[in-house]
Amino acid sequence: MERNLNLKINGTLKLCPLAIAIATAYFPVAQAADASFVEFNTNFMSPDSKNRIDIARYEKGVPVPGKYNVEVLINGVAMGRYDLQVSDGSGALPDGAICLTKKTFINLEINIEKLSKASLELLNGADDDQCLPVDQILPEASFDLDTGEQMLSLAVADIYLIKRPRGYVNPALWDQGITAGILNYNANFYRSVTRNNESDALYAGINSGFNIMGWYFRHNGSLSWQEDAGRRYQSLDTYVQRDIVPLSSRLTLGDAHTTGEQFDTLAFRGIQLANAEQMLPDSQRGYAPLITGIARTNARVKVMQQNRLLYETTVAPGAFEINDLYPTGYGGELEVIIEEADGSVQRQSIPFASTSNLLRPGITHYSATVGHLRKGWVEDEPLLAEFTWRRGLSNRFTAYTGIQGNEDYKVAQLGLAVGTPVGAFSFDVTHARSTLPKQYESFGRSMSGESYQLKYSHMIQQTGSNISVAAYRFSTEGYMDFMTAMQLREAMDNNDRQIELYRPKSRLGLTANQRLPEGWGNFYASLYQQDYWNQRGSDRQYQFGYNNHIGRINYSLSASRNRNGEGEYETRYMLSMSIPFSSDSLFSQMSVNLNRDNDGRLREQVGLSGTALENSALSYSVSAANANKGGSSSGAFNSSLRTPWTTVQASAGAGKHYHNYSLGMNGTAVLHSGGVTLSPYSGDTMALVEAKGAKGAAVSNYPGVRIDRFGYAVVPYLNAWQMNEISIDPKGLPDDVELNLTSQKVAPYSGAVVKLSYGTTMGTPVLIVLDNDSHVPFGADVFDGEQNAVGVVGQGRRIFARLAQQSGQLKVRWGEAPNQQCLLNYQLPNRAKANNSGMLTLNGRCVAR
Repeated sequence: MERNLNLKINGTLKLCPLAIAIATAYFPVAQAADASFVEFNTNFMSPDSKNRIDIARYEKGVPVPGKYNVEVLINGVAMGRYDLQVSDGSGALPDGAICLTKKTFINLEINIEKLSKASLELLNGADDDQCLPVDQILPEASFDLDTGEQMLSLAVADIYLIKRPRGYVNPALWDQGITAGILNYNANFYRSVTRNNESDALYAGINSGFNIMGWYFRHNGSLSWQEDAGRRYQSLDTYVQRDIVPLSSRLTLGDAHTTGEQFDTLAFRGIQLANAEQMLPDSQRGYAPLITGIARTNARVKVMQQNRLLYETTVAPGAFEINDLYPTGYGGELEVIIEEADGSVQRQSIPFASTSNLLRPGITHYSATVGHLRKGWVEDEPLLAEFTWRRGLSNRFTAYTGIQGNEDYKVAQLGLAVGTPVGAFSFDVTHARSTLPKQYESFGRSMSGESYQLKYSHMIQQTGSNISVAAYRFSTEGYMDFMTAMQLREAMDNNDRQIELYRPKSRLGLTANQRLPEGWGNFYASLYQQDYWNQRGSDRQYQFGYNNHIGRINYSLSASRNRNGEGEYETRYMLSMSIPFSSDSLFSQMSVNLNRDNDGRLREQVGLSGTALENSALSYSVSAANANKGGSSSGAFNSSLRTPWTTVQASAGAGKHYHNYSLGMNGTAVLHSGGVTLSPYSGDTMALVEAKGAKGAAVSNYPGVRIDRFGYAVVPYLNAWQMNEISIDPKGLPDDVELNLTSQKVAPYSGAVVKLSYGTTMGTPVLIVLDNDSHVPFGADVFDGEQNAVGVVGQGRRIFARLAQQSGQLKVRWGEAPNQQCLLNYQLPNRAKANNSGMLTLNGRCVAR
């Protein structure tokens, strides 16, 4: 809805007083560099009143002077919330001038070097917190202040802005969050009864943490109990992290895991510094080629893939560069179209294929870890040091290397990833040398060997074929990875000569997907094979599948075959169907599964599922299954209920000679300065919303997230380092509560709990009708006993106000003189007398002071 007041009223054109009331009292006033003057004739505003109200501030088209905290948009892009000042004209600045601090201009990514000499001198001569007029720093910019929406929109020429990649968020806006404790939990009780046995089991998994001043402490663990085995607690990770923003990296100390990008993931206790790709704008993550070209005129540049528009921009004559193309999967040729201003068109093709090792030109990934291997697989906790480095050299080439080891084991890796028109390849060589204990000289004092790995991926556009991952690794007989070498040394130290450590010889993995012509579905296949040096036979897995739909019915066919090192085969065939019903039905979907194994056993399963309650808070399903050749029939019921505080699950099942049931719950508890707030969701990066008195108001787009009775709510799953918009829906608020702000944006650190406060105005909505003896002009302001503005006089001497007290005295003022003010006593009636909108209506008289 257009909020700009841009009227020119001449002479004595008479408008409806109600229209003027709305325009002057309720609509925020916008200002632009060329704002038009608005002239009102006060004679028709209160024709029956001898009193007149001064409306000069509305005629000037300026907002009410004061300080505002607003969302700033530049060319439609949100830049964050900042304070601005509207001048009252008492100082050097004119009445209504909008000013921002020097620090704010810098945070708004204004290109200082491009400013005019006068603007630059004004900016350089100011203190960081000195307020500077927008129209003097950016004289060619237009701006629009909407005080109702608390938003300042600036239209600034690109030359005055620092060019940033798409999705860029100024690090100055990143929010490291508040001091808070976090507990994500997942608890479950299970009971099973068979003909000969009864057993109970409990499980509780926790992901807890404590955040303070940018340090993020985390602990992950699980507690399990079984009736016949007792209780056991397992600690998975315990560490503290801190972000090093200038390095776009994260520091980790404690029990954690290596990155696993180039070597196998290992559990360590120590210290790690690694780059955090998530700190980059989302258009700089993953791999996409750098696009360069030359435009002869002011041209439109489009980047297409498979007839889909991926990117479009306008460039000036000369050389241009596009470095913020979003990742587009595993590849496919890109077509760059340069549409010149004279109508001519240039085209160029750029081969694009990606593997997990390719990086954009100029991007570096690294990790450095020093510590000990944690107990679990190896008890003596050997030393561990690891360093990996990967660098995008150009569109085609990415180089990578890494070292790992300790005094008894050393490994080095060198590799290169290449993007070509026929796909993306990466090849690396890893050399390892293991030193054995001295008492085992008969085995040789050391073992050494190499491992060679080749990866390939390609998208064939013409046929719709996607070879997403194809990897082959061959290791010589003397090669061992870090974990195998440490386990072998420990076994030898313990005189365990019977240890069987399988040493891989070769491994092949392949995944392919074929899109068939329109209406014919999709075919996929995967293959995995692993051979060992010290074991006969090999592990093999094959899977083939086909997906399609008939109308609204989706179906899939698949066949799989597994072979382990002992030569045992397992073959399965499966048919699955999903049939949707009406959303108004008790059950909204039916699923059918048929499964046949290599013994000829056929198992059929039919299930029905549905949802109920607001926002599908309750989900449930029932299923029945039957199997031949000695199998039996069985049935099961599952349900999940999402409450405002937690999610509760319940299930039950029964079959021949057995029955079981389980109860569980999961969610999050956040401890903060205002108390403890519960959520049915589990997350690591979240927002704590504070809106006092707004109990029951829905928050953002997360079903079931509502403000609790203490005025708080937890919003989960925020995107770290990116702007997230958190909104409160005022629908459902109590009648005596009004939100001063309904939406905010925030860019949290990863793992942070950011606090967003939404101010509320408490009070009963009241319509006061003044009697004929109350000589109050249209547009007069209304204040409560604490001098808070609570309303305005409208048409027919009617006052809409929000009153916090059950009784009291209001002051109506239309000027500073004593005869331009009057007092109004009130006593609110019973709420039962409110009208359908929840508003109370009462009569009153305003008495001159």
